Amino acid sequence: MADRERSRITRMDAKRAASLLYPIAAFLHKGGLSKAESLNCFEAAMEKAVSSKRVKGMVYIGHPTCYADTVANWIRDKKYLDATGRPRVLRFTGKLGFAALVRQTSRATNPRTVLSVLKRYGNVRELRDGKLELIRPFFVAGKEEDIAFEPTAYFLSDASVTLQRMLKRQQYSRGPQPFWRKVESIHISEAMAKKFTLFARERSLLFLQELDDWLDAHAAELTRGKDKSHRVGLGLFSIYSDLEPPTPNL
Repeated sequence: MADRERSRITRMDAKRAASLLYPIAAFLHKGGLSKAESLNCFEAAMEKAVSSKRVKGMVYIGHPTCYADTVANWIRDKKYLDATGRPRVLRFTGKLGFAALVRQTSRATNPRTVLSVLKRYGNVRELRDGKLELIRPFFVAGKEEDIAFEPTAYFLSDASVTLQRMLKRQQYSRGPQPFWRKVESIHISEAMAKKFTLFARERSLLFLQELDDWLDAHAAELTRGKDKSHRVGLGLFSIYSDLEPPTPNL
């Protein structure tokens, strides 16, 4: 691997790794496994991950915020909407082109890098005349061949931190109370599972758009000098698996 390519890889440091593993370690411990048994399980899982040929490839794209914010601004900023309120087809250059949209989001970001990633994962399509069309209203970072590393790492980190807060939260802990909700059924065929996933995806996009609008409307409501910014949000994921036989063990 060339040095330039190697420098683009997002490294997982020990602190973040420990944060990711803490909830798993806590549940293994409370589930009755000893420290030695837990370490053996982790070693076996690591060996399987390293040797598996079925795991998707991972592409390093850097921090995902610039991609998500570019898409969000494209569907929200009136300068980039047509008369019907839909995202306009953009030229790459120009006062209201794609490059200007990216620089509005982050001046330090290379517009062609953002475009390459958005095209790679089907968020943007380049038309025959070279103009760019937004296909998806939210940044998607995976396809059949590979998945972007950083968005996945942040997803795992967010889930892990939420679990940690639930495990450690006391009655008078500061900050909002974390929560986790889900709906599921064990009486769904494979065909209906596909229909449900499509239905849930469409509905979740509408729901997330509503939340995104709320966050955007309240983003500047900070008391100068008396409060600091916090990161908040909501993540959704779909569930699909074979039905396991009833057992007292997880």
